[in-house]
Amino acid sequence: MRTYVFLAVLLTLAAGAADARADKSWCTDAHMQKMDQMVAKMSDAAMKKSAESHLAASETAMKSGDTDGCIAQMKLAHKDMGM
Repeated sequence: MRTYVFLAVLLTLAAGAADARADKSWCTDAHMQKMDQMVAKMSDAAMKKSAESHLAASETAMKSGDTDGCIAQMKLAHKDMGM
């Protein structure tokens, strides 16, 4: 039983590490440009405004070196966009 718990914990940690690496790729100029283009195509005005706000906050965090803040705001922008 302990072996299964240990393996489950290891798999959870490995999955979390992989997610963190993937999320860091969101905090690049290229991803910001891609997101700007996608947000521009949104038709729901309220969701578009929210996505723009989160994207701006994400970019501000990215430029100040706050990767965690950048990722958190980008996740919210992605959510607004239905991603």
